[in-house]
Amino acid sequence: MWLGSAGGIGWLVWRGITRRTSAAAKQDAAVTCVGLGLGIISLAILGLGLAGWMNQVWAIAIIAAGDLIAISAGLSTAREWDAGQWLGKPAGWLWLWIAPAAVAGVVALAACFPPGILWGDEPNGYDVVEYHLQVPREWYEMGRIGALQHNVFSYFPFNVEMHYLLAMELHGGFFGPWAGMYLAQMMHAGFFAATAWAVFALAGGGRRGVVAGAMVVAVPWTGLLAPTAYNEGGTLLFGALAIGWAIRADSWREFLIAGLFAGFAAGCKLSVVPLFFIGVPLAILVTRPKCWAGCAVFLLAALIALSPWLLRNWRWAENPIFPEAMSVLGQDHFSNVQVERWREAYWPDAKYRSGAGHAKALWNEVLADVRFGWVLFPLAIAAAVIGFRQRSMRMLIILVIFQVVIWTGFTHLQSRFMVIVIPIIVLIIAQVEPGGWLPVCAGAVFAVSFLSVDLMMQKMQRYLEMDHDKVALIGRENLEGFRLFDTRQLKDGQSLDLIGDAGAFWYQIPMSRLHYKTVFDVDTSDPEKMIDQDWLAGMPKDAVIWRDDDEMKRFARTYYDMKDGPNSSR
Repeated sequence: MWLGSAGGIGWLVWRGITRRTSAAAKQDAAVTCVGLGLGIISLAILGLGLAGWMNQVWAIAIIAAGDLIAISAGLSTAREWDAGQWLGKPAGWLWLWIAPAAVAGVVALAACFPPGILWGDEPNGYDVVEYHLQVPREWYEMGRIGALQHNVFSYFPFNVEMHYLLAMELHGGFFGPWAGMYLAQMMHAGFFAATAWAVFALAGGGRRGVVAGAMVVAVPWTGLLAPTAYNEGGTLLFGALAIGWAIRADSWREFLIAGLFAGFAAGCKLSVVPLFFIGVPLAILVTRPKCWAGCAVFLLAALIALSPWLLRNWRWAENPIFPEAMSVLGQDHFSNVQVERWREAYWPDAKYRSGAGHAKALWNEVLADVRFGWVLFPLAIAAAVIGFRQRSMRMLIILVIFQVVIWTGFTHLQSRFMVIVIPIIVLIIAQVEPGGWLPVCAGAVFAVSFLSVDLMMQKMQRYLEMDHDKVALIGRENLEGFRLFDTRQLKDGQSLDLIGDAGAFWYQIPMSRLHYKTVFDVDTSDPEKMIDQDWLAGMPKDAVIWRDDDEMKRFARTYYDMKDGPNSSR
């Protein structure tokens, strides 16, 4: 119903922007409508939330209205569709979907675990309970979207997390956030499924599309990220559609569609802004020098789609991309110490900070990382050599090179920040003319699917063996007793202050009684104060203080000016 609603809402925009009826457009129309609808729903929830109007009624209305439009729009197509004829056709290359279906099965199981307890390492679910789900949870309780000065991540653009807020509102009640967390994880898996669908369509459908779509599902990063309530699913879906439409755009209307998707992608993750606001226009102009007007339309549409988030931050912090670029655009309530802590947190590991270290990071974190499936990059290199004369191939190659330069030279060199190249790499592989090439790629899909399932099951089994009680948490909404501090120990109305533990989503008490800060929101600029004092400011005298000493020691080792103080538990 959720994706159907997005398709219906997106169809209205699709009809309003373009009337193109080419075969390519028909192939892409359905997934394009879904993508447009998902982006529009995100911005609609942002607007409703900022106005204080987002609630269960609006959540149901959004889903119901979109589904009604989708049903109405699909009636004519349904009348023309002959189900018997379709079922009677040989499956052919569609059998290839069996290979990544095993990955999808593990993803479905993993999405039924409460957030933050699977995989153990990257993707580490701690970010989910710190802000991907926690910030929507706080906005849900507040009844509006507002700046959270104890959680700096609330200033990030949240195009994907708006759908998590939608999931919470659909359930309603006190347990809305925890009932909605499973739907949120399934939604993120839905974003990845839609990405595979988009790549299938952009690769031209047929056997070439099947190979491309199946390969997206098969990559281990997909299986690990899909059931984790992050934002990469939206980034990949919107990004793939932006690039696909930019490659084939023949009119300003098609550049407009591509630009909207680029803005939606940037509204999921600011780290992809260089790729879509510089890399894509550069690739267009290099391969199609006369398309400067189309590039202008693309950039204008991208800026329009991203602007609601920029304007929100301008209103909140007078810096449209706060907490980024604080030295240039303003640091709002952050002290100089907090600015420096944020800056240093996004430095590469010490072993990667030299020139040779950057090259080593590219090898260790990307090219040789099993989570990229090992064979993906060799296949892409071979495909690039074979099909270099194609204009679309050259554009995709430019985008990969551009992203490698950005990732290597301007990021903290984490593997997850390169997953945006997965749909680009797969589209490169799909550009080669069918023949002996596709059977090779199909074999790779089976091999990578096996690798992905094996990796996921090893991680899942190893992690669950550490604590058998976690199996009993599958599907549970009530997480009481799961954390080291059991909130059932609190007296009626008593508050809890978390020091060193920002995983606030795990604590099922009203936010009016729960206090926490992320490590970046702790101001240690006053040398006369002990570190705990910033956490304790404004707390009731009878509050229970829960201090995670191990985490505080890690903060002291890892983050700038996070000197540890004495144990302040009382």
